[in-house]
Amino acid sequence: MKYFKSSQPIPGKGFAYTYYECDESLSVRRYVTFIPATAETKRVPNPAVKTLYQPETLMEATEEEFRRHWPAGVDEDNGQDGETAASTSGAPREARAWKYFHPDMTVEEAMSIHPRVSEVFAAFNLGGCGHCAIGGYETVAQVCAAYGVDLDTLMEVLEDLVAASEKHAQAQASS
Repeated sequence: MKYFKSSQPIPGKGFAYTYYECDESLSVRRYVTFIPATAETKRVPNPAVKTLYQPETLMEATEEEFRRHWPAGVDEDNGQDGETAASTSGAPREARAWKYFHPDMTVEEAMSIHPRVSEVFAAFNLGGCGHCAIGGYETVAQVCAAYGVDLDTLMEVLEDLVAASEKHAQAQASS
């Protein structure tokens, strides 16, 4: 096995670190994302995307680093505490209900919901540079899969952005 890691800032949560376990041909067997500031751990035992995007840009990791967040004996089907993740049989993940966004909406649709959505995408390193351009016709889920970004984390940040704006607007209206 070969191990790699990446890091990315998560607005409001600090940095997230993703550790990938790959076979010799660099196909992703499973990965785990850990956010130290919140102690959130998300394990994905059978990822939909099996190819690392630009593996040369990732840092090398050790099996020990991977095992810190996915210890031997941890239930392979358990994604995040209390959440259903993709099982090793390839069964789809349990769908989450989102209020403002959904994974199958296009990037263009997502950008139209709030003026700061583009900043969130940029914070996740999605579409921020010439060779990383994302098309407005691609779905949020497609973009996350192509760039190795955890879809649920991006969706939570987007949802929080709009919810905070609505809360702020309500507070302004009542004062």
